Amino acid sequence: MEYIAVIVIMCYVVAEIFKVMIKKNTKLYKIIPMLVGILGGVIGCIMYIVDKEIMNVENIFNAIGIGIISGLASTGSHQVIKQLINKE
Repeated sequence: MEYIAVIVIMCYVVAEIFKVMIKKNTKLYKIIPMLVGILGGVIGCIMYIVDKEIMNVENIFNAIGIGIISGLASTGSHQVIKQLINKE
């Protein structure tokens, strides 16, 4: 299950870097969930191909699905952190 945390953290960091890169164009913020979902799927696929025992799943489609869900979880974790910090 450690691989889920790895995917979430990697996607979170990439999303934060992307936000810094597009700081002036806030309309592109809408694509961040799609970006981290795709990135999570790619990371899950790579982890499955590199070592099938890391993810302990039956096939590559399960690995991609877990990666996508983990990538999207990074968006949710960002919102939790944002809500805790920005108390108004």
